[in-house]
Amino acid sequence: MIVYEEFHFGKEKHIAFYHPVDFSLFAHLHRSYELLYLKRGRLEITVDGRSFSMKAGDLVLVLPYEVHSYRDLGGSVCDVAVFSPDYVQEFYSQTGSHFLENPVFRMTEEQMERLGARLFYDDSNLYLTKAALYETAACVLSQSGLVYREEENRDLLHRILLFIQQHYREDLTLQDLADHLGYSRLYLYRYINQSLKLSFPDLIHEHRICQAIYLLEHTEMPVSEVAYDCGYRSLRSFNRCFKQIAGKTPREYRDVFCASDL
Repeated sequence: MIVYEEFHFGKEKHIAFYHPVDFSLFAHLHRSYELLYLKRGRLEITVDGRSFSMKAGDLVLVLPYEVHSYRDLGGSVCDVAVFSPDYVQEFYSQTGSHFLENPVFRMTEEQMERLGARLFYDDSNLYLTKAALYETAACVLSQSGLVYREEENRDLLHRILLFIQQHYREDLTLQDLADHLGYSRLYLYRYINQSLKLSFPDLIHEHRICQAIYLLEHTEMPVSEVAYDCGYRSLRSFNRCFKQIAGKTPREYRDVFCASDL
């Protein structure tokens, strides 16, 4: 499942912190950078189809628009910082059309003791946080080469996914997207297939099912209301798409989630 996430940092806030345990997360992408520090345990990350194993003490930097997922390999305890490219514009101008040869890297104990709080917990001082991020950027670039990405500017992907995020409840067609963005229908058809390995209808369904999963986990809405809220006019088609993407029916998914939360 590929899910587009747009992080909203607020007017003057460009970074968000998370601290997951036993961390597994399906494939997703976003416009932001994502920095993860594996404090304990083992983890596997897949970035644009390439898988990397991580052990305690490793860090990984995911660049904007890279499709990535995580799989817990045992007892993972993580610190995660998600930060906007607008926050580190010089670094973004250097990496925007590239990918990291190896996104997994390490920092010294002294560096983590000195920078860890600024990277993953405390953003009260803009300048100290940015300085910590730039030192981290220098560290990863010293350990991994940048490889040129031979494809169109991925800002178009952001515009496509943002449009879907805003209109996924509607009966969208590829022509609607083409009219909105000013591209030909054929061009967008090829671009989406090449960038995401998905058709436009499949991309719509995956976004809808992602929203459905959130509602099933965080609300008590009946399944029929979840289906309608996510753009489905038929409970049968919702159940079929949900099982195809999530591997379970909506009711089965909610039952398993509620049981694991006890």
